[in-house]
Amino acid sequence: MPTELEECVPSLPGPLLTSTSTIAVENLVPYSKTQPSIFKTAQLTPIKDLKLLVKDYPPIAKNVLTILINISTDPEILKSLAEDDALLESIFIRVTVRPFLHDPDPTS
Repeated sequence: MPTELEECVPSLPGPLLTSTSTIAVENLVPYSKTQPSIFKTAQLTPIKDLKLLVKDYPPIAKNVLTILINISTDPEILKSLAEDDALLESIFIRVTVRPFLHDPDPTS
């Protein structure tokens, strides 16, 4: 009988990793308000990881953006976000271009 950990490791990781990431990031959102310091560990490694997830599946990206906005009140984190041109470009594309890809007439 497989252990709980073994059940979390699928033979085709894509869908499970997406659902696992969705749940994990969703559960981190409240901590970004109450304990933002947990994201400032290991030379901002969690921030670097979150920046990569901005390009992920839209529900994950939405929660990641919420977290990044919540923790951007910290000057060190804000500097890391503001100086990352690739991150800013990803955010701008997600906010301005991608919504219209699904709706050819944005005025409707």
